[in-house]
Amino acid sequence: MRQSAREAVVKATARRVKREAKARWRTFGILAVLITGLDQLTKEIVRGSLAPRESHEIFPGFSFTRVRNEGIAFGLFPGRQAAVAILTVVALCAIAIALAGLVNRNATVAAGAGLLVGGSIGNLIDRLAHGAVTDFLDPARWPAFNLADIGIVTGAALIVLGLLQDGEAHETPP
Repeated sequence: MRQSAREAVVKATARRVKREAKARWRTFGILAVLITGLDQLTKEIVRGSLAPRESHEIFPGFSFTRVRNEGIAFGLFPGRQAAVAILTVVALCAIAIALAGLVNRNATVAAGAGLLVGGSIGNLIDRLAHGAVTDFLDPARWPAFNLADIGIVTGAALIVLGLLQDGEAHETPP
């Protein structure tokens, strides 16, 4: 049987939408693994080469300083590692559930979701394996941070930008 031109267009569109969705999930996965891996690698280098609180000025106003962050953002809630780890796992699960529906939206949201999830996993690994997050990028007048934090902040910004982009959400066909 011969299909009509309309049916052919509908099928071709469905295949394209499915390919784009797969590409977005691939982007998500690659960025999540990449930021987690780079974060853990840089933290291991820092832990192996700097003593706690040791600092090396890179240029005026910016240093590499090994900091043990036992709290959450900006050192809030120090000394409550178990509670922070549990909250991190719960938040990561909630974020993953919310992002699962948004990754198909567009490539910007998918990239942002990958960075945010990868950064969150990187910091969670530190909390579970070392009892605190290792921070080392230390600008003047700002708390020290790490690559996971960069992934989280950049990812959140990309998600917002992606959600603000024009166009309708692309759903994967059934």
